[in-house]
Amino acid sequence: MTKKTTFLSVAFILVSLSMLCQNLATQMLNVTLSPFASYMWNSKTLGGLLTSFFNIGSIVMAFLSGPLIQKIGKKLSIIVFALLYAGATVLFILMPTETVSMGARVLQGIAKGVITVACASVVAEVTPDEQMNQGMGIFGLGSTAAMAFGPMLALNLVGPNNNYPAMFAGCAVIAALGAAFAAGIRYTPKASKQETVTDEKEYSGVWKLIEKKALLPAINHTIFFASYACVLVFVTVYAQEMLQLSSSQISLFYTAAAVTMLIVRTFAGKIADTIGELAIIIPGHIAIFALLMILSFFCKEPGPLTFPLFILCGGLYGVGSACVQPSMNAIAIVDSPAERSSIANATFYFMMDFGILFSSSVFGQVIDKAATPAAGYLITYLCSAGICVFSLLLAVTTLNRKARKRRSVQ
Repeated sequence: MTKKTTFLSVAFILVSLSMLCQNLATQMLNVTLSPFASYMWNSKTLGGLLTSFFNIGSIVMAFLSGPLIQKIGKKLSIIVFALLYAGATVLFILMPTETVSMGARVLQGIAKGVITVACASVVAEVTPDEQMNQGMGIFGLGSTAAMAFGPMLALNLVGPNNNYPAMFAGCAVIAALGAAFAAGIRYTPKASKQETVTDEKEYSGVWKLIEKKALLPAINHTIFFASYACVLVFVTVYAQEMLQLSSSQISLFYTAAAVTMLIVRTFAGKIADTIGELAIIIPGHIAIFALLMILSFFCKEPGPLTFPLFILCGGLYGVGSACVQPSMNAIAIVDSPAERSSIANATFYFMMDFGILFSSSVFGQVIDKAATPAAGYLITYLCSAGICVFSLLLAVTTLNRKARKRRSVQ
């Protein structure tokens, strides 16, 4: 009788904990930097730019991280760049100026780009292909826990007295803890799916840095991420200004998101492995579309249903992100050569960051320049809903099994 393989190894658990620290630090900053910019410099545009600069660094390093990780190793990459992330966070305390803050965000983005790709590459190495959706889903629980506790922790550390230094200090300690977890990672690399190493001529020039077979799911996820990144960046300040909700009420949005992520990820990966990724990707898109429509029309003014609908939006956010990202990431990995798993992950994550870069920079200006804040948020959420529909159509036509099979023989 053949022994069933499992992806739950010590290396898998440690790398998941390391990624949890990265996600927790990132979530803490995501929900506080826009209010921080409003508090320090009275500018939502600058709040968006702090996110944009982060993603510029992340995009550049995610693009270059594949070869870097292959050269110095996944484990060392996680350790070094987790410490860089922690050091950059301390700059917000020591020199909280506009220029230094944007520079610190670039450094954090660089660190995040490498850490994310390196951690996902370790997961790809220690997870059997036939369990890749489940492995990626469980690995993604780190973002679920971060979604549940990161905003709550950050908002409580800031408190009513705007104690941002305490929040930044806590964030730096958590980022450094990720390096400690990474130090214990040990595993044997997975054997290649192919008998021979990929043709070097096929991967010359820029294709040394980009995995062709991961490109379509990466582009599709970038578009999808752009459709709801505006929620990630602006939902805290939106809830404060437009819905007049307290910090404790706002934190429950992320708790609702985390709970639904946890529930969905317990079964979504197995469904995707069994009957196909689109069975999960399609409901995920529908959830995000519904979220954006509710924010557009039902949450724009305080009322008796405002808080319940806001919590419902948190749940829909969790469903959408839990369904789509792990499945598209699994497609990118499984469809690519095993020896280029780091490049495939780098391709996926470097493309993904374009989504939030677009949303944070463009929609921040839309909100600032609109006739009223309500009009700015309405335009932002309606445009995002349209992007979500386009992403769904692209996924259905390019990520179905027949289309993937045709590309695999090319």
